[in-house]
Amino acid sequence: MRKQKSAPEEIPQLEGYSTEKRTVSILTANIRALVVLAAMGIVGFVLIYRFYAPLRFSLLLGGPLILAFLLGIVVHELIHGFTWMWATHSGFKHLRFGLMTGAVYCHIDVPMRKRAYVAGALMPLILLGLLPYVVSLFIGSLWLMLFGTMLSAAAMGDVMIVWAIRHESPDALVYDHPSEAGCLVYHKINSES
Repeated sequence: MRKQKSAPEEIPQLEGYSTEKRTVSILTANIRALVVLAAMGIVGFVLIYRFYAPLRFSLLLGGPLILAFLLGIVVHELIHGFTWMWATHSGFKHLRFGLMTGAVYCHIDVPMRKRAYVAGALMPLILLGLLPYVVSLFIGSLWLMLFGTMLSAAAMGDVMIVWAIRHESPDALVYDHPSEAGCLVYHKINSES
């Protein structure tokens, strides 16, 4: 027996509001991720080599780094989810995780203020990308630098989504898009004629 696809999630309509879709291209996000990966990697290598030479490459860079990256992607999505749950005071039942072409995702089905959405969108970049990267430059860890670089690159779609809503008020209502990379912004309808 063939499994039937579930109906697409309906976007919540709020009385007195219209919605505007703000999504980003996964292909563009992946291309920008490669640019970030190259730039941060080159800068990191140069700084670590300059201050901690000679570089000691180890076998730990191969398999363990890839495994850490894959685990980091899972934790990245969980950080989105837990940050948004905390910000919206909602439960785990409001989260959905999955794969879309070229990306993994976390979706929450609760409208929230832009500032909460941005916090949840950028928290994985901060905790798993930038923080390990900066620490690596202070302690001379090539492994940690590569991990931070890869997880920063993995957050480029999130950065692009935040950039797409940068002009909205911090108190604007947004809803994470259920099937595309991005969100919907609610705009109050002017009732004056």
